[in-house]
Amino acid sequence: MSRSLTYRTGAALVLAGNTIACSRLPRVTSAEPAGPLAPAASTVDRMTIRTGEQEVVVDSPFARGRQVERMVQEAGGYIERSSGSSDGKVQIDGRVPAAQLDRIMDSVAGLGKERRRHLTGADVTDQYSDLQARLHSNLALRDRLQQLLARAATLDEVLTLEKQIARLQSDIDALQARIDQLKSHTELASLAVSLERKRVLGPLAKVGNGVARAVAKLFVIR
Repeated sequence: MSRSLTYRTGAALVLAGNTIACSRLPRVTSAEPAGPLAPAASTVDRMTIRTGEQEVVVDSPFARGRQVERMVQEAGGYIERSSGSSDGKVQIDGRVPAAQLDRIMDSVAGLGKERRRHLTGADVTDQYSDLQARLHSNLALRDRLQQLLARAATLDEVLTLEKQIARLQSDIDALQARIDQLKSHTELASLAVSLERKRVLGPLAKVGNGVARAVAKLFVIR
């Protein structure tokens, strides 16, 4: 590689490094406001990955399961997996708009008797911001290397720059994929619904329970 190419490529890398460093430095204002400072409202929209799980006892798990699937789809979500077992249990996993997660879970609970509900949320705002900063820096560096490529004078310079650009483009694609995945997970919450059949006592079981209660009263003194 020629000294000219080495210098220009190094300068481009230093420029990208300075861009990263400057993007992480706090902004400093030259003038101080008069009077006491009021708490500033946050202008950053927090990004949260929400997950909901619930267990509901219903009269007919398979029929109620179809209702749950319709609820998810009508809300703008989709079903990832739906399965049923021989003992009458139905498991439904899907994705729903995060803003509607609570409403949908309330509707599912209304299909029977809710036995368990669990909600979690993971804040990924800082992770998303870091990925965005790295993506913008890599894009700036790639554009600078492409400018150098357009002015390359020798075949060696062309091959070297093309190799660096290809490696950088691979990093850019990976960063963009991770950003898109985070956005998808924050916009659509995960919902796992377990439906179980309500247990109905048969005639003999009811008689047995009645006898048990009658015997218990013989030993209870009020």
